Amino acid sequence: MGFFDDISIQIAEVFRPKPRPLIRGWNRLEGNPRKDDFSRSLRAEVRDPLWFLSRQWQFGEFGGEDAGSPISADVLTKHCFLNRYALDRSAASGYSDALPLEAHVEREPVPGDLGTQLLMSRYLLKLLKKNLTPDEQKAAKSWLRTEYAVVVNLETLLHRESEQMHDLATNRTFDGFEVGQDAAAGSFDGKVDVAVLDANVKTELKTAGGKLAEYFKTLFSQPENPADDAWKPPYLEYQFTAATEDGANQKTVLFAEQYAQGSLDWYSFDIDNQANATLNDQAGATIPAPKEVKTRLSFIPAPVSFGGMPLPRYWEMENYKTEFADVTANTTDVAKLLLTEFALIYSNDWCIVPFNLEVGTMTDVLGIVVTDVFGERLLVRAAGQGTDEDWQRWTLFNLHTTTEGDLSDHRLFIPPTVDKLMESPPLEKVNFLRDEMANMVWAVESILPSAMGEGISGHETAARLREEEHPVPPVFHDTDAKIRYVLGTEVPYNWIPFAPVHNPGSNRQIRLQRAKMPGVKRFKGEILDQPAPFFIHEEEVPRSGALVTRSYQRTRWYGGKTFVWIGKRKLTGKGEGSSGLEFDQVREV
Repeated sequence: MGFFDDISIQIAEVFRPKPRPLIRGWNRLEGNPRKDDFSRSLRAEVRDPLWFLSRQWQFGEFGGEDAGSPISADVLTKHCFLNRYALDRSAASGYSDALPLEAHVEREPVPGDLGTQLLMSRYLLKLLKKNLTPDEQKAAKSWLRTEYAVVVNLETLLHRESEQMHDLATNRTFDGFEVGQDAAAGSFDGKVDVAVLDANVKTELKTAGGKLAEYFKTLFSQPENPADDAWKPPYLEYQFTAATEDGANQKTVLFAEQYAQGSLDWYSFDIDNQANATLNDQAGATIPAPKEVKTRLSFIPAPVSFGGMPLPRYWEMENYKTEFADVTANTTDVAKLLLTEFALIYSNDWCIVPFNLEVGTMTDVLGIVVTDVFGERLLVRAAGQGTDEDWQRWTLFNLHTTTEGDLSDHRLFIPPTVDKLMESPPLEKVNFLRDEMANMVWAVESILPSAMGEGISGHETAARLREEEHPVPPVFHDTDAKIRYVLGTEVPYNWIPFAPVHNPGSNRQIRLQRAKMPGVKRFKGEILDQPAPFFIHEEEVPRSGALVTRSYQRTRWYGGKTFVWIGKRKLTGKGEGSSGLEFDQVREV
């Protein structure tokens, strides 16, 4: 028994919990210098220099290059300025950079909604108040309310706030937007002359009407001709053409075929250099004279530098902002691998030559001559030489040419576009989505413009419209039948169908045609308000769908001038959807 007692005691001793201290202490290793002079330590003396030389030889660091550091660079460039803009190749007009190119392309007429009517009426009354007595103001306002009354708009019944404001406006004010339109057209003065008003009131009304028209022009940027619309509904994109012209009257036609993202830049353009590519001027159009400027500048090249760049000096520390040790890249991340290789290996082999280019110019770099420390001069040619379609050619910031098999074009185009702009909440939003079960595409108006000029929910508007058309639910007759036949189910009123139809002369290719559900016209926005028949190319609505918005844009241009316009934008959709549309259904009663 003594043996088992000893074993039990040992086992209990082994498994007995051992107390651990709650407070631990750490020791920090610190240097203990014995001398006040650190000059020898900072020398970084090497005890075996032959070993270092052998390692350098193994890694190929003794391989010399027949090159010297650049000390100067001479750049010769030729600049041609943008001077033409056209929607139709046979009707080009002159372009001036007094207006941003985005505004020139996107702008559309500002609608005379109730909000705009009230804005213009308040400004007109403010002008009349300066030089008219209260009685004269009352007479002028009474005439304006009679001649330019706010028209009853049935669409306001779909929005409660618009309905309330509409009732208030019809009893208290007038349509200032129509006054401004008549004043701009020159018909306002004739209406004032035949009015029963005092001579002083008529004079002030005419003066205020002219100022009202000018005031409206300063508020919004609108096309002079409403037909000047670059938006192509079948493509859901903007399409336009611009051109530069050199001193020899040679045009460079720049074709923007797929501009829809709301940010215009060099990649939106292609150089149309086909043999049949023409751009004819509009009759009577004033085209700015061609302007060609050649510039020669000399620079001192500066080495490329960036935060975290590896430094060649022994005791110099890199910036901590970029940590290359934390870069994680897969084998398919080619761009990241190339950037990392450039930063770690070849970054000290590159130099920067700063060169400022004017906005709205097509720049051709005629030559770059670099002089090194040995006095040798080297002509640097553009990278990416070869045919434009060569996929192994590496280039950046160059425009694509439309002619197949031609050489690449190395000119740089800087369009006169804005850097930043402010965008209002959407006035209108249409979601184009595919419905595979119904075998069609639906345009869902999720946001609609209200009578006050603001975006409202399209789903709530559709529900209100359905209640107005069907205030009482359908009543079925009493019968002993167990089932009933349904010809077709309903879809929300803000779902507009687009049915697939064959392209003319083709049995396979299709396009999408706007169709109609039973009842009144359902689409309420400007995006879908196109004359029938309205077609959209099938490839414009992929499986992910397409989202088209319409909103106000605001930006500052040269000299601080402000421009406000209405533009559209196409974004990626939210995927497929299902309308629940079914035909020839048998339902239980």
